[in-house]
Amino acid sequence: MAEQKQGPAAKFLKWMIAKHPDALFAFIRRVRPNLALGAAGPVFITRFPDVQEALSRPDIFNVTYAPMMDPSVGPFMLGRDCTEINQRDKGIMRAFMRMEDLPAIRQKVRSLANASVEKQIYTQNQIEVVSTLSRLVPIQLTREYFGFPGPDLASMFRWSRATQYDMFHNLDKDPKVHQDNIDAGQEMRAYLTQLLPQRREQLKNGAPLEDVFSRLLNSHFDDSIGFADERIITNMMGTLVGGIETTSAAIVQLLDELFKRPRILKEAIDVASSNNDHLMYRYCWEALRFNPINPFVVRHCRTDYRIAKGSLRATTIKAGSTVLISTRSAMRDGLQLPAPSSFAIDRPESVYMHLGYGMHTCLGDQISRIQVPEIVRRILQIRGVRPAAEIDYAGGPFPERYPITYDTPV
Repeated sequence: MAEQKQGPAAKFLKWMIAKHPDALFAFIRRVRPNLALGAAGPVFITRFPDVQEALSRPDIFNVTYAPMMDPSVGPFMLGRDCTEINQRDKGIMRAFMRMEDLPAIRQKVRSLANASVEKQIYTQNQIEVVSTLSRLVPIQLTREYFGFPGPDLASMFRWSRATQYDMFHNLDKDPKVHQDNIDAGQEMRAYLTQLLPQRREQLKNGAPLEDVFSRLLNSHFDDSIGFADERIITNMMGTLVGGIETTSAAIVQLLDELFKRPRILKEAIDVASSNNDHLMYRYCWEALRFNPINPFVVRHCRTDYRIAKGSLRATTIKAGSTVLISTRSAMRDGLQLPAPSSFAIDRPESVYMHLGYGMHTCLGDQISRIQVPEIVRRILQIRGVRPAAEIDYAGGPFPERYPITYDTPV
């Protein structure tokens, strides 16, 4: 879309995506579900089965992240579909993020969220969710569970935002956004390059460290595997890049959707006071369906491909096309979801693509399924909680401020 951004049609399209995405996608789904905007324009994929088809073919629909990732964090799994780096690094990182850690992660997130709320609730009449919960708790978890403490919170906030912005949201190729990402990556690498030998020495001296970074350093990877210290550093950087802004946006945007629905909000507050973790998750994931973190993901079509082959909506996507695969639209597809405009907590799990789909299912998907509901749970436990203002995106892609207010604690 960057090539056409000066044209009135492209400007209108960007405005619609920003302000009225569901109306735009509903129109495209009805009129031409796989819409190509001219020979040079992007292709929108909007129907549920077609979105899943496209995301299941990474060899055809290639990710576009490498030019933004490589100068910042180095060659990374997310920018290297169908390669050894992707398969090896993802497999190793998943092995060290153990499923048996999940109960402890839940307790850790619950403790961190509670500490943040308790610190503020008796001293002021508002809580700013982004800076004190939705960004802060994931960064604290990155420090304590992943073992990436950072020099200070301000640096961690800045590194997270700068890398996410350029890698996944800088469609207009803003050079300042790109440079901020490069600077953040270089600073992160310099920090971790110093931290790694220090941590290794601690472990050698018997420090009982059980975070992901320490587990990696405690392991021996044969040279033939190709997972040396540089790969460890890159993947540790990835835990910050991928784990903060998406989590924060999910928390803020789903909360906002709950607050818009008084009856549903009351039900969710009741669930937040119970011990039903699964039901809390259900309320969160359904609320997020109405305002997910991204309207679409961007892919590059490597070779001519006929999407939805054999159906009336079948379309040939030409090699070289930019493809906008809308998971947001898919999750509102009335031909796949009954009553897509209704709030329903009994939908099949397969409906939700908040954590990606196929090869690009989020590396930390199991952690996100715990962390997001636990932070939301603690917020909903505040008596009389309600928004004090609308979400403030400050002209960027992420929620930057979301103040909530509440009844005076007793």
